[in-house]
Amino acid sequence: MSRGSREQEVLSNKFGTITDKRLIFLSKKDLFQNGTREEMPLNQVVSVRFYQQKSFVAILIGSIGILVSLVLVSLVRGNLVTLMLGALIIALCVWIAYLGFAGFPTVAVTTVEGRITHARGWPNDKSEAKAFALVLREKIGA
Repeated sequence: MSRGSREQEVLSNKFGTITDKRLIFLSKKDLFQNGTREEMPLNQVVSVRFYQQKSFVAILIGSIGILVSLVLVSLVRGNLVTLMLGALIIALCVWIAYLGFAGFPTVAVTTVEGRITHARGWPNDKSEAKAFALVLREKIGA
C-alpha cells in the first residue's frame, strides 16, 4: 500500500468518525444508549441533517411539576421540610422543562439505499453534533 492511499481522520466525536474515505457513524445513539457502530464509504452517504428535536412531553411534565410543587408549598405553610422538598422539586422540574425547550441535538444520515439513521445527544452535545453534520456535508459535497 502506498503512502498516498493512507486514510486520514478528519473529525471524531460522540457521534462518530469521519475520514477522507469513510464514515463511522453511531446509529441509534440515544440519550442513554451508545448506539451501534456503522461503517460506510463516503460515496454511500447521500445527505446529512442536523436538527434540535424538541420534547413537548418534557416541557409539559416540567410545567405541571412546577405548578404542583408551588401549590404544595402554598398549602403547607411554615413547614421547613415541605418548603425544602418543594424547592427541590421545582429545581428538578425547571431542569426537565429546560431539556424540553433546549431540544436534543440529532444528526440524521441518509444512505444511497434510502435508509435514514439517527444519533441523538444531550443539549450540551449541540456543538459536536453540528460540527459532525457540517464536516460530513462538506465531505460528501466535495
